[in-house]
Amino acid sequence: MSNAIVSITKFILTIIFLYVTNALISLLFGNIIPNPDEMKGAIFIYLFIFIGEIILASLATHLVFKIAKKER
Repeated sequence: MSNAIVSITKFILTIIFLYVTNALISLLFGNIIPNPDEMKGAIFIYLFIFIGEIILASLATHLVFKIAKKER
């Protein structure tokens, strides 16, 4: 039961961090990144940004659980 709670918490926390990093990147770089209609290769920029957001969200979740384990 405890393992399931930890897994669900990690999943939800990763989604929350993904949302926050997406909002932050959109706020900071929203005007700089070209629209895919304007530039054919811009779709790859969005793909790389999405992959980077997933990696950052996973690292942030891992860091939160590592700190929580250390304090226990």
